[in-house]
Amino acid sequence: MQVISLSSLIESSSDESEVYEYLASFSCVKNPDVQEFLHSKAIENEKRSLSRTNLVVDLDNNNEIVGYFTLAIKPFPIGQEASKRARQKLTGNKDGNTFNAILIAQLARADLYKGKVSGSEILQLALHNCKLIHHLSALRMICVEYKDDEFLNSFYEKDGEFTFLQKNENELKLSYIRID
Repeated sequence: MQVISLSSLIESSSDESEVYEYLASFSCVKNPDVQEFLHSKAIENEKRSLSRTNLVVDLDNNNEIVGYFTLAIKPFPIGQEASKRARQKLTGNKDGNTFNAILIAQLARADLYKGKVSGSEILQLALHNCKLIHHLSALRMICVEYKDDEFLNSFYEKDGEFTFLQKNENELKLSYIRID
């Protein structure tokens, strides 16, 4: 497996429709939102510098897309229910009410690779890129926003990897991890 940036694909292609066609080969029926993002929004977000998408590809299998992750920088307001300790950890100030973070905006695995590649492996690749961003920018918080369901709660919060902070105005759970 290798991680390839979508921006490098766009830059190296003489015909953007070929990139769209390649992205259309990705299938994730269980989560149509992540499939739709890659098929129709990722290129535009890349061009507008709203986010950066990275493809995890199978070099041994005709560069099939195993999965992908999308990263963005986003400010997050801290809800009233957050403790002073959490505020201190997130902002450096126990009375802080906003913090900037690297957002793992999309994370997905292709249906073809279920049972072959775990979502955790793709998450670890995303976290590796987040650590590179930290080294370049000093931004140390990484966040994920996700639906409040048993599978996703277990996936993101298992082993103490991410810590739940709050539910956002759109009722998505917001969890974070700090790079030290």
